[in-house]
Amino acid sequence: MSEHAMIVPRESPPLARQLEKLFLRLDPAWDQGDTIAQLVAANAEGHVCLPQTAASRARLVRSPLVGPPGAYAPLILDAQGRLYFARHWHDEAQLAAGLSRLAGEPDIVDAGLARVWLARLFSAPGSDEQKQAAALACRQRFLVISGGPGTGKTTTVVRLLALLAVLSPRPLVMAMAAPTGKAAARLSDSVRAAREHLPVDESVQQQLPQTAQTLHRLLGLRPGVFAPRHHAGNPLPLDVLLIDEASMIDLNLMARAVDALPPGARLILLGDRDQLSSVDAGDVLGDLCQRVSYRPETLAWLHEACGSAPQAGAAPNRLADCVALLSRSHRFAADSDIGELARRVNARAAEAVLDLLDDEAHPDAGWCRDDDFAAALLAKREAYLTAAQAGEAPEALARHFAGFMLLAAERRQVDAVNARIESLLVERGSKDAASQWYPGRPVLITENDYGVGVFNGDIGFTVARGKGLRVVFPAAGGAWRELAPGRLPAHQTVFAMTVHKSQGSEYEEVWLLLAQDGGLDRALVYTAITRARQRFAVSGTRAALAGAVATERPRYSGLADRFGG
Repeated sequence: MSEHAMIVPRESPPLARQLEKLFLRLDPAWDQGDTIAQLVAANAEGHVCLPQTAASRARLVRSPLVGPPGAYAPLILDAQGRLYFARHWHDEAQLAAGLSRLAGEPDIVDAGLARVWLARLFSAPGSDEQKQAAALACRQRFLVISGGPGTGKTTTVVRLLALLAVLSPRPLVMAMAAPTGKAAARLSDSVRAAREHLPVDESVQQQLPQTAQTLHRLLGLRPGVFAPRHHAGNPLPLDVLLIDEASMIDLNLMARAVDALPPGARLILLGDRDQLSSVDAGDVLGDLCQRVSYRPETLAWLHEACGSAPQAGAAPNRLADCVALLSRSHRFAADSDIGELARRVNARAAEAVLDLLDDEAHPDAGWCRDDDFAAALLAKREAYLTAAQAGEAPEALARHFAGFMLLAAERRQVDAVNARIESLLVERGSKDAASQWYPGRPVLITENDYGVGVFNGDIGFTVARGKGLRVVFPAAGGAWRELAPGRLPAHQTVFAMTVHKSQGSEYEEVWLLLAQDGGLDRALVYTAITRARQRFAVSGTRAALAGAVATERPRYSGLADRFGG
């Protein structure tokens, strides 16, 4: 990253103005221009730190409010010229130290015994990468498994957990977590469906976790409470922690999760390094996957245990042997339009992306060409709305709803689309203009509510009951639970949603609504494409899409550098 890269705030936000006043009270000689406003703006855009020019570094070091790494100061300036708020520097240092400890000396595992169980658990053709990832998890107490949709991350991890249980001399305590309730529920369902088919004894199956929970709930983080229930002084009572959808987890939350692990525990992160990063500061998964390397002795052990091994990669650093990449997609066939489109986007081949969308020989990827966009969207939701108004079972509503989703880059676009669809429902008499509630209203929960038992990312469907309207949500084991609309925490209508909110979801058909004023990038387009199972379409200009595909927005961070060259 360029030393001279700058973040220019559109205007000084209230937080920046308050901090500037505070800094002036603490140091009357403080004269750093808009440095605070730039750093606040950088954090808002997901950066952990902000590189400084040589001139700004010279000015900053003169202030007692700026200190070197480890100093007791509100701002930290490291040797590379990266400026941090102290809490971000501390989170980064704490996370790097914790992961370095986990990634230390590998466990000694008998390759012959591992080979027997790996062959039994990964017998399907084309599972070499999955087998290698599971084998690495036997040796490493920290492992990242990154792969795109359909590469078998969940399949791999279920068998991986079974392998750990089989090879352990004692029963293991395992837990699964995810950043949102929706992702946790999906992980629970996937693991529950796969565990019954494992070629292992019931005693091993019983060690596998039954359900996943949100990472906030696992750690005991609640709104308004700074300290989590579990931390280094009161660690989680477990041997193995699996965290799914790791690309969505910000620096602070990941640092707290690692801090709460007891000595000797294993941490396994699942995610897709090419997806959007977290909403808050940090791109932890991307930073951890920047350098993929393996030690010669590890490659030799993998050959003995698996019969194959990945390429050696870069020169080993402190995270050597800790990253496994899955590249073979079992969801998208070799000739899949969606799979090919995603590959071209990741290659930042903008012209090739446009060519595929233009080519009628690729019917599963194209452009939205409807003149009446809102009416076209409503038509896509007719099956769902008809089922809701007819009082069909929640399972049917969920099936119809999963047939289509419109994604947009910005919340204002989503709000406009949702409002337009509801106005059309009013026009045709399907919704009372005086009420926000009606049968068929789909809602997206936007905050966790442990008392009610619904969480950020959960989607519910409004149905008519004899006692009034109720909102039904999926529950564990395929069940459904009903809540009165008045009991719901913060929520919004979800005929459309932002790409960020869609992470961890899949739909048969997906449309992406491009912003006309830029602001898009490759990761956002890739994330939107890979939410689709059967068809993907774009609404917007060729220039906007080409610009997005060609744009990469790396986040400023020092995390990757902390693990050595």
